Amino acid sequence: MKILVSLFLGVAFGACSVLLHNAYTPWGLLLSLIGSGLGIWLIGRGWGMRRYKAVASLGWFLTVMRAGVLGVGNELLVQGNRNGNVLLLAGIVTLVLAISRKV
Repeated sequence: MKILVSLFLGVAFGACSVLLHNAYTPWGLLLSLIGSGLGIWLIGRGWGMRRYKAVASLGWFLTVMRAGVLGVGNELLVQGNRNGNVLLLAGIVTLVLAISRKV
């Protein structure tokens, strides 16, 4: 059950990051990166295992990657601009740091 909750929270963090990263430049991007990293770190801290942080990070990653692909109506939520590239690259670095930190 904790794995499913971790996955759901990771997807929620990813969706919030996708919707927030282009708003109020650069504060939206910073808030989305800090919020995602802190939230995923707190998941592992709350349940005491690194595996839950990895599952939440997987949910975040899959959500953000899906938002960067054209949808049925040709909508694109993570564009190839500076904010979109920073979200993808710095987001992955943030997640790796959140996973690697001790529980």
